[in-house]
Amino acid sequence: MRKSALLVALMLGFLPLDRLPAAEGVSAAEAALTDTPLPASYWLRDREGWFWYRDPPAPAPRATPPRPRELLEFEAMQRRLEELKRIAVMNPNDANLLAYMHYQQRIMHQSEVFAQGWQRLVWTTPELDYGLSGRPANTMAAGVYDEQLQQRQARAIRGLAANHGLILLFRGDCPYCHRFAPILKRFEVEFGLRVFPISLDGQGLPEYPNPQSDNGIAARLKAGVVPALYLTAPATREIQPVGFGLMAATDLFERIAALATAPGSAPSLSRENP
Repeated sequence: MRKSALLVALMLGFLPLDRLPAAEGVSAAEAALTDTPLPASYWLRDREGWFWYRDPPAPAPRATPPRPRELLEFEAMQRRLEELKRIAVMNPNDANLLAYMHYQQRIMHQSEVFAQGWQRLVWTTPELDYGLSGRPANTMAAGVYDEQLQQRQARAIRGLAANHGLILLFRGDCPYCHRFAPILKRFEVEFGLRVFPISLDGQGLPEYPNPQSDNGIAARLKAGVVPALYLTAPATREIQPVGFGLMAATDLFERIAALATAPGSAPSLSRENP
């Protein structure tokens, strides 16, 4: 038992080899342990083996690239402006107000230089000029753009006339309906989009003297305001609201054009339940 304890102490490094007591019947393995010289640095090494974990080396710190000088100056300018503003707010004497106003004027001048450079590049770089791809800012060019847009919208509206129509819900005693009816009639004649007038009180209008009676469609469409105008595809019984109340001719044109030019080949209509 004592021999085993000595061997364990030797293996764990607690007992130097030269302090092993002499014993009878030492095995060949034990004799080999005593005869094998160990380097002097062995005793200075950390404990190693299956039961000891060695931490991985710490990663080398990554060098942070220097920030651009312009960015540092911009942040310093923002901080200085905010400081002057707070000082002037808390103590609005002439000196503090003038200091803030002068510094703000300096920043406004820098902004003007930036804006001029931006505009110059836009003029010389067509792909960055929104006026060449969208609605122009130039008055004369904007007029040409609007004319072409209206022509495209008018063609789209006339294209609806082949399989679409307009449902007009009105009342004979409604002054807004009387004012809207001539506008809608001119629109119908110009673009060929047929109007289906439906009277909620059985009375007609001068432009639509023989309307159909309400068969419950107003309730199904939840039309609580008149005049109410809907775009419909009679073949499929699909209906899309256009607008409610009195609308000007330009509003009527733009709303129906928006439905006619919506993404897809036809406007997205909701099906009416019979």
